[in-house]
Amino acid sequence: MIRLIQNEWMKISYRVGTWIMVGLLVLGMIATLIFALKTNDEDQASGDWKTELQSINKAKKQELKEDNLGFYKRSLEKDIAINEYRIKQDLPPANQFGKNVWDYVKTNANLLQLVGVFVIIIASTIVSAEYKHGTIKLLLIRPPSRLKILLSKYITVQLYSLLLVVVLFILSFILGAIFFGLNTDYVSLVYQNGEVIERTQFANMVYYYLAHCAMFVVLGTLSFAISTVFRSEAISIAISVLAYVVGGTITSILMLFFDWAKYLLFANDPSQYFMEEVTVIEDMSLGFSLIVLVIYWAIFLAIALIVFQKREVKTGS
Repeated sequence: MIRLIQNEWMKISYRVGTWIMVGLLVLGMIATLIFALKTNDEDQASGDWKTELQSINKAKKQELKEDNLGFYKRSLEKDIAINEYRIKQDLPPANQFGKNVWDYVKTNANLLQLVGVFVIIIASTIVSAEYKHGTIKLLLIRPPSRLKILLSKYITVQLYSLLLVVVLFILSFILGAIFFGLNTDYVSLVYQNGEVIERTQFANMVYYYLAHCAMFVVLGTLSFAISTVFRSEAISIAISVLAYVVGGTITSILMLFFDWAKYLLFANDPSQYFMEEVTVIEDMSLGFSLIVLVIYWAIFLAIALIVFQKREVKTGS
C-alpha cells in the first residue's frame, strides 16, 4: 500500500497544475500580507473600552426586550455575555491591540476556501484521469487489488489536502511573526452552550484550521466518488465545484426556514463552532456535526469503492 501511495504521489507531483495550485496559494498569502501592511494601524484604540462595551450592551439588551427570536436573539445574547465577561475579567477587546501574527493567520484562513477548490480538483481527476489517458487497464493488471489501488488514490488526495493546509498555516505564521510580531496579550473568547470560554489565539486558530481539515476530508471523498462514478474529469470537476460553491449558500437559506436542513452536508462545517457567530439552528453542536460528517464520509467512500469494484474497465470519457 505504501508503494502505491508513493506512486500516486509521484503522479500528482509531476503535474504542472499541482504546483500551480501551491503557487496560487502562496500568491494569495503575499496579497493578504501587502493588504495587511498597508492597512495596519499601530495605534491602539483610545478611550475607556469598558465604558464603550457597557454602552454597547445597554443597546443590545434593549433590542432583546423587543421580543427578538431565533438566530438574532441568540446572537445578541452571545455578544452581551462576551462583553460582560471582558469587563468582569478585565480582558480588553481586539481593537485595544495592534495587529499580531495571529491576526494575519486568521486573515489567511479565508484562503482555506481556495484550498477547498484545489482539493476538489485533485480528487475529481485522480481517478477519471486514468480513464481519460487510457492507463486504467495498465493499472489494474498489476498484482494489487482494485481496493488497494483505489484506497491509495484516496489517501493521496487526503495527504495533498493536509499539505495545503499545513503550508498555509505555517507560512502564514512565519510571515505574520516577521511583519507583525508575536503579541499574545489578546485573549479570544468563545460562547458555547451558554458559557463564555477563554481560548488563546494559537489554540483558536489551530482548532479552526483543523475543523476545515475535517470538512476537506468529506469534500475530497465526495469529489472522489463523483470522479469514480462518472470517469470524466470535466463532469467531475464541474459537479464538485458547483456543489462546493452553491451548496453552502443554498444550505444557509434552507436552515433559516427548516430544522431538517441541519442534516445536510454543508450545514455541518465544523469550523462554524470556532467562529464569532452563533450557529443558525440552536440545537446543533460540534459533536452532532462530526457524526453527520462521518455518515456522509462513509456513504461517499462506500459508493466509490463499490462502483470501482463492480464496473467493467472502459477507457475514454
